[in-house]
Amino acid sequence: EIWLMGAALSLWNELRGVPALHAAAVAMHGRGVGVLATSKGGKSSLAAACMQAGHPLLTDDVLIVHPSGGAIVGEPSLPQMRMWPDQARHFVGTDEGLPRVVPHLTKRRVPVGSDGFGTFQGGAVPMAHLLLPERRTDVTTVQLQPVPPQEALIELVRHSFLPRSVAALDLSARRLSVLVPLARQAPMYRLIYPDGVEHLPDVVAAVDELVKSTAQVQA
Repeated sequence: EIWLMGAALSLWNELRGVPALHAAAVAMHGRGVGVLATSKGGKSSLAAACMQAGHPLLTDDVLIVHPSGGAIVGEPSLPQMRMWPDQARHFVGTDEGLPRVVPHLTKRRVPVGSDGFGTFQGGAVPMAHLLLPERRTDVTTVQLQPVPPQEALIELVRHSFLPRSVAALDLSARRLSVLVPLARQAPMYRLIYPDGVEHLPDVVAAVDELVKSTAQVQA
């Protein structure tokens, strides 16, 4: 299942001209917010904190993006999250009874929806913003620093779900037809915030305000 819903599905989409990003995403006010990060980069914790604040999960690990109706939309993935035991204890209250993602790791599956944690966004949403999280011990406030479009495009390529496979199959140029308009439509920010789960509500509030202010300007 891990290989099928991760690498195999992502590669299948890439062959169809639909890029897959290594990102978590939530829906805020009807628009998508993607968090691009590698493993243990903070994307699942940020997504879970957003869900605690009432924002539905779009995807926990693989974000599929494609054009639709003149916009670049993010597609929902599976209604589940993968959390390390300490994350599960913080957000769900316990890690007991949660199945392991794979036998050799302690990471747990957390169902999302009516019988699980938070809510799930069942349909595609236009992408509003992309975030690069940076947890730091030398800051005390949440900072959102705009990333220039050219650098944002490089980050999108860097956070492709299967960058080596995409390059080996000579698909890199074709996927730019989606990533370039995505970088224009969904401005990217470096999200710098203090390390520690106690700061996550402030992080979510800052991102929520960003999405609302952008929506008001566009309206």
